[in-house]
Amino acid sequence: MELIFWTSFAVIFYVYAGYPLILAAMALRAKPTGSDENYLPSVSLIIAAYNEEKVIREKLENSLALDYPSDRLEIIVASDGSTDDTSKIVERYSDRGIILHKVNPRGGKTRALNTVIPKTNGEILVLSDANTMFRPDAIRKLVRHFVDPAVGAVSGDVRLVDAADSHSHSEGLYYRYERGLQALESRVGSIIGSDGAMYAVAREHFRPPPDEIILDDFVISMTVARSGFRVLYDPEAIATEQGTLSAREEFFRKVRIIAGGIQALRLRVGLPRLMQPFLLFGYISHKLLRWLVPCLLLAILFSSSALVSKPFYALVLGAQAVFYFVAVAYGLNTLGFQQHRFSGIAYYFSLVNGAALFGIWKGLRGTQTVTWHRTAR
Repeated sequence: MELIFWTSFAVIFYVYAGYPLILAAMALRAKPTGSDENYLPSVSLIIAAYNEEKVIREKLENSLALDYPSDRLEIIVASDGSTDDTSKIVERYSDRGIILHKVNPRGGKTRALNTVIPKTNGEILVLSDANTMFRPDAIRKLVRHFVDPAVGAVSGDVRLVDAADSHSHSEGLYYRYERGLQALESRVGSIIGSDGAMYAVAREHFRPPPDEIILDDFVISMTVARSGFRVLYDPEAIATEQGTLSAREEFFRKVRIIAGGIQALRLRVGLPRLMQPFLLFGYISHKLLRWLVPCLLLAILFSSSALVSKPFYALVLGAQAVFYFVAVAYGLNTLGFQQHRFSGIAYYFSLVNGAALFGIWKGLRGTQTVTWHRTAR
């Protein structure tokens, strides 16, 4: 039991602290990739949409206002079986150069992208969601890196706004940590997965994933890295996206992400090659072990319970009990815990890892649907 306890503790410590420290040490000797602010390749901006009538007009106006030469930018909407007015709204923008592709029947984002991308013309594919609003210079920031032939994909910094009060602060901390990790990975080699709300891929390096893939962004970017090209993170390529408006939405969003990661692992797509040691190191450290954290947390809970006769483990068990009690009380909005930031961190950490545990289960069983459910806007 002591071996289980300390092994689990060591792995969790490594995931959240050891891996970033190793990356930071490696980054001190890393050489930056080349970039050119004046590099302006042709770009296809592809917007995946399903029943997005509430935001699609804002997204199209945002896209038309981008600071990129109009003769070098085509804007395409892939409407994946939308049953509301999404397609009708997009059609009204045809005289301004917006191209609509209706994908029927609905088959999920990956199938929609696989259907539409062959019909586009840009040297660079920029993939985005309908509720993600780019800053005017975002595409310029993304594509400047492709002047370096070693670069195959670039992910931007998508900032969540207006999330539910129950998790907005803690979610913000999590994303700052995650972006810091991506910045280090980018300096050393490649990031492990891109942000599906805004990322760019060189057309020549795009390989269509299987239609049933849940996490198109993860698999597409990892396939680029597997092919030997770098996947970078640019913190200056900025967009904003509506955060989830309830803890329930956030929970099931995380479930989908983890289930999608497990699905990709189970189907063996987007996995690093054995001859790519850094990419394999990052995949195991940043993704695989992170997905296993909830299992390790349960191992610590049960092993410390079995060792409760020893004072140290009794103290650890008591600390866990307090931590999870605070998380539950915060979630139920009782005892005034919502006034304290530590309580919010405990709550969000527990929510994320609970979702991860459920996501692992769904991913292993293959029960997570490939189609996505639009969240409240």
